[in-house]
Amino acid sequence: MKPFEIGQAVFMAHFGRQETFVTCPDCLGSKHVLVILGDGTEVTIECGGCDPGGYQPSQGVIRQYAYDNKYHKHTVTGVKVSTTGVEYELDNYGDGSYFTGKAEEVFATQEEAIAAGVVRKLELEVEENKRLMSKTKNARSWAWNATYHRQCIKRLERELEYHRSKVSVCSAKAKHTTDGKESA
Repeated sequence: MKPFEIGQAVFMAHFGRQETFVTCPDCLGSKHVLVILGDGTEVTIECGGCDPGGYQPSQGVIRQYAYDNKYHKHTVTGVKVSTTGVEYELDNYGDGSYFTGKAEEVFATQEEAIAAGVVRKLELEVEENKRLMSKTKNARSWAWNATYHRQCIKRLERELEYHRSKVSVCSAKAKHTTDGKESA
């Protein structure tokens, strides 16, 4: 490709993205999934696919981005050559500021920019769909989540039973007054 010269008009594809929400592919919007453990036990847990993290519950939807192409005509205002390639400084629609476009992103005709923009948009959408189909925390399986929450429930049930036994001991040892009321 022939390098562009300062003052030459060039075309470049720009991408805007709009936030959209799609139904979670794991829980289908129910916010919960059913996990069948190895022993056949079925456990319903909160969906990790649409879990936003922190203390918020699963949402039933996943944030996704839709990309749109815009093609703009620019004027080359500078050329940077480095060991990694050629970059062009381009005017930002005549407002005095500029930004940099890599040689593979800048084209002589609008048709070339449109063709490259369509390919880049498809690449961005493929990346977005890969992210969409992955769990929030890929390091943990559904079975791990179910096992973890079952262990927490068992621990809390033991603690609850312990505290109930302490309350019954305290009630038995409480001093009663003549009118039948407990006192400390």
